[in-house]
Amino acid sequence: MSKRSCTRRSTYLALSLLLVASFISLSPARARNDKATVEPSELNFKEGMRKMKIKDYEGAGDNFLQAVYFSRNHYNPQAQLYYGLAMKAQRKYAKAIEAIKDHLKQTTEKAPNAHVDLAECYMAIGELDQARSEVNKAQGEAGYAEMPRTSYAMGELLEKLDDLGYAAEAYRTALGSRPWKYTEAWEALARIYVKQGSYNDAIDEYKQIIESTIRGVNWVEVYYNYGQCLYKRGDHQGAIDHWLYALKEDPDSFDTHLALASIFDEEKHVSSALKEYENAVRCAPKDYDMTKMNQRMVYLQSKLEQKEARKEVKPTPYMRQQDEAANPPPKQEAPPKRPQADSGF
Repeated sequence: MSKRSCTRRSTYLALSLLLVASFISLSPARARNDKATVEPSELNFKEGMRKMKIKDYEGAGDNFLQAVYFSRNHYNPQAQLYYGLAMKAQRKYAKAIEAIKDHLKQTTEKAPNAHVDLAECYMAIGELDQARSEVNKAQGEAGYAEMPRTSYAMGELLEKLDDLGYAAEAYRTALGSRPWKYTEAWEALARIYVKQGSYNDAIDEYKQIIESTIRGVNWVEVYYNYGQCLYKRGDHQGAIDHWLYALKEDPDSFDTHLALASIFDEEKHVSSALKEYENAVRCAPKDYDMTKMNQRMVYLQSKLEQKEARKEVKPTPYMRQQDEAANPPPKQEAPPKRPQADSGF
């Protein structure tokens, strides 16, 4: 082989290797690993999900925003959704609504759960017409698996609208066949019975909830409502017992302290009522009108002071006699006799 042929062959080989290298650098696999595009988005999304599990919602929200930022054309339906959920968990409903709406614009799949999340945000800020629209969309897109949650959302909405009969039906639909395991729906159905004044039905459900092995029970609400039912039936001691159970779960339960204060006040246990009113004041929501409670506390305090004053018993004659015998008064000395005047005779 001539020297010129060897040179051409080496040049051809070098050019071929250069073309292969260029092709590899532009391949999709290489693009997926480019830290300036997709990889940071994936890393931030995974970190956000990790933080959601440990309930670090603020940190998770930051990661999901970064995931959207590093996505091409900011297209990232999942990151948008979870950013919205992180905001919802922090009660930042305006941001949550905006993010979930962006998710719904971007996703190409049915999203009944996202519509429910959006409806719950609207319910939280009192926009019930918007909430109804989203619940209807959720039910329209829901399959069998999503039906319990969409039915529960409808129950929540109807309960807020004070349509208790249909709310109860929605909660029963969410519960499905027994044994019931949807904790929130079961508690909600019992709560509806309380609001309707169906105390026996409510007590029956609360008994079954207490005896069941379901998880995530709101024990404060269960014991408080159970106590309310017993009180309405005239069982004051049963009501007090269950309200005390509620306070063991949450010593700062305002409603429970107020209920105990009211029942002690009704039974004229002044000091106990006053103590529970004071506890209620300590735990009261910031926007609660304290006027009537403060007036009642002033009245009870005056009654307690009157009661304490009456304890100072006036001594009987016998008590005075006994006291004088034990502590005889000092003897008074007789005045000195003046000498008789000398007549001078």
